Amino acid sequence: MSFRHNVLALAAVLSAAACSTATGGQAQPVPTVTKAAGPQVVVGTMHVTLPPGAKYTQASEDGLLDGCVAEGTVVCEARLLDLHEATADPNAPINLPSAKRPFGWYTGTDVPTCITPASPPGQAAEATGSNLVESGFKPIGPKTAEYGRWEVTCKDETQNNQVRMWWLPTSKILVVQYGAFEGWNEKMDALLAGATFS
Repeated sequence: MSFRHNVLALAAVLSAAACSTATGGQAQPVPTVTKAAGPQVVVGTMHVTLPPGAKYTQASEDGLLDGCVAEGTVVCEARLLDLHEATADPNAPINLPSAKRPFGWYTGTDVPTCITPASPPGQAAEATGSNLVESGFKPIGPKTAEYGRWEVTCKDETQNNQVRMWWLPTSKILVVQYGAFEGWNEKMDALLAGATFS
């Protein structure tokens, strides 16, 4: 028997031993834990894996859903945006993201709206206030992002919510989560923790 055949026979014996139980000697399947993963998304230099069942709209015809991450019936739970192009033009109508201003999560120059699971872009009420309740720095993969969390009040009070923002000023990547709520907060944190950059 050749050396290669000996190695293969030994591997087969070890595999069978690993699959058997100590009590009965009968082969039992080895339990495997697999973590379900959703689609892979690339935003600028950032690569992320969405939760299972989530989808990403890079660009929509009317622009309302650009960069939106959605799950189930919710149209836009979060936005993942590459702002390289928008920030390259000094005349572009943009407010840079910042945890130092009330609506720091909103980059537009018009009035922000209250995007929630029940009020998607284009149907959301006007935001009337944005109170910063947490700020500092949080990771996005190996990078450190400026972070802020705001309590947002709306013209339609049923749409009052929280907004979380992560901003990478060098990479020019903005992440905004609308309606910070139990379950999605953890998914968003896991999504960003697993981010890689090219």
